[in-house]
Amino acid sequence: MKRVPAHRRRMAGLALLLAAAAPLPAAAEDGFLGLDWNGSLGEGRHSRYVPPLTNPVFNETPYITTEARGIYMYNEIPDGDDFVTDGGNIHLGALQLRVALTERLGFIATKDGYADANFNEVLDDESGFANIAFGLKYAILSDPESESILTAGLRYELPIAGLETGGIELQGHGNGFINPFVTGATTFGDLGLQASLGANVALDTEVDTSILHYSLHADYEVFENFFPLIEVNGFTPIDHGNRLTGALGKLDGIDLLNFGSDDRGTTVTLGGGFRYRFTDNVQIGVGAETPITDKEDTIMEYRVYGDVVLSF
Repeated sequence: MKRVPAHRRRMAGLALLLAAAAPLPAAAEDGFLGLDWNGSLGEGRHSRYVPPLTNPVFNETPYITTEARGIYMYNEIPDGDDFVTDGGNIHLGALQLRVALTERLGFIATKDGYADANFNEVLDDESGFANIAFGLKYAILSDPESESILTAGLRYELPIAGLETGGIELQGHGNGFINPFVTGATTFGDLGLQASLGANVALDTEVDTSILHYSLHADYEVFENFFPLIEVNGFTPIDHGNRLTGALGKLDGIDLLNFGSDDRGTTVTLGGGFRYRFTDNVQIGVGAETPITDKEDTIMEYRVYGDVVLSF
């Protein structure tokens, strides 16, 4: 099969981000198609919406929203003795979609996109589509007066057999994942706090590794519509796969890739950045993230993020 030039692969990721910036149709005041597309953010409801920035695959906002979130991520791969390829990078462009069905119930499609992986040694460069994850979430507690909300959700991740190099499947060819999670937020004046906890459970345990994921987020409105933020994310294996063993058995794809390694360890990351809200419907985020645990055998030396959130 003829290989797509690298510049065209990068442009495909950028096109996804630009698509997210296209204007969204206005929802009717009385609910388009009978749905309450305002979700948690309608009149008399929650007013302070600052979604997480890092760990976009698993760190789900607890708010029920109708929005498109275009994401660009640059992932630097560790060099030297820390990773088998002696460095490289991954570019990812993705588009997340969320639709509020009622004030408390929402549909989410939060993992997709196009990845362009470039390795310095050992492995050939590879590009292709990431797995697709979608599901529902429900706000089991919602108190706009205190800006507190607690939401539970369930996602299914559909495997896409499109990323493989050097005989290593960068994504599994198994039956996908089930991802139950809970996420919540509250505020103290200008300080906003969020946390999430979930498990990404492999349906084929021989092919993929199941993990526990957990995140903490804090933001502070230093002046109107400008929110510096800090986030901590963790990924702990709870059932190892058996797809990569021996010398490669420690390879850790963290959140983006799943190698099915039989000896993957825990990775904890620290991220920071800011969000700026141009209007009630448009905000951007810029930030970076790096592991604070041992980087050996993980795909992340550091990451840089940029996103655009367009909501009703």
